[in-house]
Amino acid sequence: MDLTLRQIYRARKNLKSIVVPTPLTLSHGLSGISGGRVYLKWENFQKTGSFKLRGAFQKMLSMGREELSAGVVAASAGNHAQGVAYGARVLGIPATAVMPVPTPRVKVENTEHLGARVILHGENYDEAYVHCMELVASTGMTYIPAFEDVEVMAGQGTIALEILDSLPETDMILVPVGGGGLISGIAVAAKAIHPRIEVIGVQSTRACTMYHCYKAGKIVSVPVVPTLAEGLAGGIDPITLKIVQETVDDMILAEEELLAETIRWILAHEGQVVEASGVVGVAAILQGRVRGMKKRNVVVVISGGNIDMNLLRCIMVTSSLR
Repeated sequence: MDLTLRQIYRARKNLKSIVVPTPLTLSHGLSGISGGRVYLKWENFQKTGSFKLRGAFQKMLSMGREELSAGVVAASAGNHAQGVAYGARVLGIPATAVMPVPTPRVKVENTEHLGARVILHGENYDEAYVHCMELVASTGMTYIPAFEDVEVMAGQGTIALEILDSLPETDMILVPVGGGGLISGIAVAAKAIHPRIEVIGVQSTRACTMYHCYKAGKIVSVPVVPTLAEGLAGGIDPITLKIVQETVDDMILAEEELLAETIRWILAHEGQVVEASGVVGVAAILQGRVRGMKKRNVVVVISGGNIDMNLLRCIMVTSSLR
């Protein structure tokens, strides 16, 4: 089943009473560096601190009460789990989240505070996913996908509708990419409304599965290695890869070693605390990796702000980017 603009508009209607329309602000610093007019779409202002609530809640709303009655379960590097937990609490159903052992403590605690049971399993998203599917088989709980589902993608695509409502003259959108649900939703919506808009995916050099699959034109094996951008790490799905190949103009990489410095730059210049997964678009601009920005309106999606405070303190002490 293909993702359509109609589905994304329907998702916006469904989510109206739950999702917060997040700010879109002009970055004078990035505009000066790039020669374009660079705007930041602040999904760290979303409930649960990331865009993931949009897709998770839209998926649950699309399901019948019978499917949800046994509870829901999700595999997550952190932000999707919080979206599922929030949605389950609103709907009055139990939720379980399977998260990798290295998941930042703040994401685990926030998920638990929202009422979900957290199971820490595996060293990365892929291993957590395998255990999640074992639980689905043994318990009858309903699986809420993190990205590989058209309803999830429709929810994420509501971000593009907000961007184009605020800035119809958008020329380019930079999107952080993990499994591809966010960029799939954004690209389908943006291209359907204004086909001329460029949609560029950004990953880290240490969280780059979609980048290599996109360049290869098929799913290829990419080693999962430790990364600050844990929300971008892990596998993808043929569903999202197909949409990304059909709708996304390019995929680029930001240097992992400079993500911490980018977090500090955003705090210093924009006054916002954000997580590494959410800053790859800004990092790519600061590193000169984005072409064709001059005299154009460029929107960078800041996908989340759920950063561990101990990590943030270390970044503030050690980072040197000015």
